[in-house]
Amino acid sequence: MINTKPNTMLRIAFFLVILVCFNSCETSESFTFQKRTIAINDFFDCQTTDCAITEIFLLESVSESEVSKSINAEIEKAACALLNMEDNTSLNSIEKAIKSFNISYQEMKKEFPQETIPYEASINCDMSFQNTDILSVLVDSYIFTGGAHGSGNSTYLNMNLKTGKVIANKKLIKDTILFSSFVEKTFRKIHNIPENQSINSTGFFFENDTFALPTNIGLTDTHLILLYNQYEISSYAEGPIELKFNKEEVAKYFSVNIL
Repeated sequence: MINTKPNTMLRIAFFLVILVCFNSCETSESFTFQKRTIAINDFFDCQTTDCAITEIFLLESVSESEVSKSINAEIEKAACALLNMEDNTSLNSIEKAIKSFNISYQEMKKEFPQETIPYEASINCDMSFQNTDILSVLVDSYIFTGGAHGSGNSTYLNMNLKTGKVIANKKLIKDTILFSSFVEKTFRKIHNIPENQSINSTGFFFENDTFALPTNIGLTDTHLILLYNQYEISSYAEGPIELKFNKEEVAKYFSVNIL
């Protein structure tokens, strides 16, 4: 008689290991966030020296995991890009970015002491949405470096909660052409642009007279947000243009769970 008990026990052990591994891969870390305030006074003596005006509030995960560190780095990177006044340089820390921004202001003030209004930078980050797969962070900013007015912008960062890295739009959407066609129909309906007329016929200025999805795609608990900032497809006076879709309506177009 052949004893099959050891083989049975091995099979059970094997399947238990597989089950544990599967659950480990599917379970995402739970993330808690807090606001981190960065003041220009931390880096300059603004009591005796004229400084730029800054108000910086970064969102950061309080966990010490590698994913959390990556999320924090992505948010900080986005804030640094907003403060960067030099196109040919890349700043990788908020401290360096604030210092660079303030030095640019002081150099401009030295050259035009009677004409320079203080530079101003306001950046605020908030969590817009989080599930087990994706984190959507909204970065609102206002940057003034002279001229008639400053520049206000909103930026969405969509991050993979298993890696902590930003998900590019082309990877976020299953079929960009199909989704763009769907959105264009809604855009035309909202802005009263007939299907047989140019997308720019009512005053928009899409490049090459062709509808295009915005760079900024964000999520809330209930909606998908498509956001065109000022100057992207219309004049400054028109302000930002936003489209909202119920997430259930558009979830099928996305390669990750947005619900």
